[in-house]
Amino acid sequence: MYRVFKYLPLLLILIPAISFAGIFDYFKSGTSERLQYDLDIVRLNDLALLSGHIEKYKEVTGKYPFQDQTELPHYVHIATKEQEQYAKGGPPYSHKKSSARSLVKELILKLGSEIEIPFDLQRVPTTKPNFYIYMITGDVYYLAVHVHQDFSFAQKVADYYNKIEVTNYQGQNRKGTWLRSQLLSNEAYKKAMSASPQKPDYTKELRIKLGANNAF
Repeated sequence: MYRVFKYLPLLLILIPAISFAGIFDYFKSGTSERLQYDLDIVRLNDLALLSGHIEKYKEVTGKYPFQDQTELPHYVHIATKEQEQYAKGGPPYSHKKSSARSLVKELILKLGSEIEIPFDLQRVPTTKPNFYIYMITGDVYYLAVHVHQDFSFAQKVADYYNKIEVTNYQGQNRKGTWLRSQLLSNEAYKKAMSASPQKPDYTKELRIKLGANNAF
């Protein structure tokens, strides 16, 4: 119950015109179900867009971003300046970590300033991280987003916390982890990413309001 009231001011900021029915949606999981429905659509599209940038980077340079910089697993928490306070730490083993700004700078340098670098539009985390994760070890990368809904193509971590990853590792068989081509051709994924939002244009306006590429 404390979690609900803790994040109620954020909800009222994000959805000024929330309906009475929306209040009951909010109490269901500590966040607005309607808002998360729309944010999940964005997250699924962001995964396709950002993984496309990573694969294009490989075509242009012959390597994936940050490949061969260290023998350790190399992580980037793709978080905005505002989200960085929630993106601290990392896995409990030796690893290297680079900033989101360094990844954004490298992608733009090699792919052009006109590309959009997506980020999770949730400003404060609730039941799951509110940032994306890029990791490369050797010549294998993983790109992960976290969604609210329990999709059939995602790995359930906890209630309202589900993970979807794209990788280039051909031998991967973990639930929720996909080769990019296989995920993009998955019918459930295609249906979910092309779903109609509850509040059309809200997420596009929010990304612009948060600064787009300048948010990092």
